[in-house]
Amino acid sequence: NMTLDKEIFPAATDSRFIRAVGIPAIGFSPMNRTPILLHDHNEYLNERVFLNGVNVYERLIPALTSVPASPDEA
Repeated sequence: NMTLDKEIFPAATDSRFIRAVGIPAIGFSPMNRTPILLHDHNEYLNERVFLNGVNVYERLIPALTSVPASPDEA
């Protein structure tokens, strides 16, 4: 029951460095219920949103690191 907003920020994440060497990558920020204030003078993140984001990454990182190699990478 969550709505996702997809936005393109071509230079807003470190993923651009990974893409520059030919590895497909996406940026991801679990910041729900937060206005987009990227580099604004009053950029902020609610404490609950931040802590929820930590929980998201605690589940996401192990899941991504345990993905088997694709057949063309083996």
